[in-house]
Amino acid sequence: MIVFIHATPISLGATESALRRRANVPPIRHALLPGLVDPNAATFEPDEAAFAKLRDAIASELEVGVDRVILSCSVFNGFAPRLERELGVAVERSDDAGTWAALGCGARVGLAVSYAPSYPVVEAHIREVAASLGRDVTITPLLSENAFAYADDAERYAAALSEAARRAGNVDCVFLAQFSMDPFAGHAAAGTEAPVISALEACLLRLAP
Repeated sequence: MIVFIHATPISLGATESALRRRANVPPIRHALLPGLVDPNAATFEPDEAAFAKLRDAIASELEVGVDRVILSCSVFNGFAPRLERELGVAVERSDDAGTWAALGCGARVGLAVSYAPSYPVVEAHIREVAASLGRDVTITPLLSENAFAYADDAERYAAALSEAARRAGNVDCVFLAQFSMDPFAGHAAAGTEAPVISALEACLLRLAP
């Protein structure tokens, strides 16, 4: 069984909606763990206290038969290797499948992250994967506002992503690196001629049997 770990209802809702569009998915359970992150915060410190809080919360959700955990909140992705070691279960980054899909489009990635503290986390992973392939990569941040705070205003969230895509310029793809962006991928696509990669959709494609 796979357990998706969600820090906010918007990521949980986006994942459930995306799963309803797919067939033949493996057994999946969702865990909403509120209080792990403040969506209105401009900064996030990935320190020992944050790690311990996340690890203990995930540990409480593990049960017999769980063989993979997927983090839906990208700010925690840097913790994935350590979580694997300490929990003894595979832990997948929310941005991993999308990173590979984005690099498959080319070396110029337009990166949209709605929660600003996630930018360095996702950027570092894209560069690490590109380096493992012996490639250079140019990453252009597309969102300057904390769109994640618009969780209760879908119209504003969609407008922010659409405008970000229009600003993308000369990129090979637009990478929507947070699961909560997936419902608005169509709005982003309408604002650019570049392919739009949804981290959530890429993750679910990887899970397909």
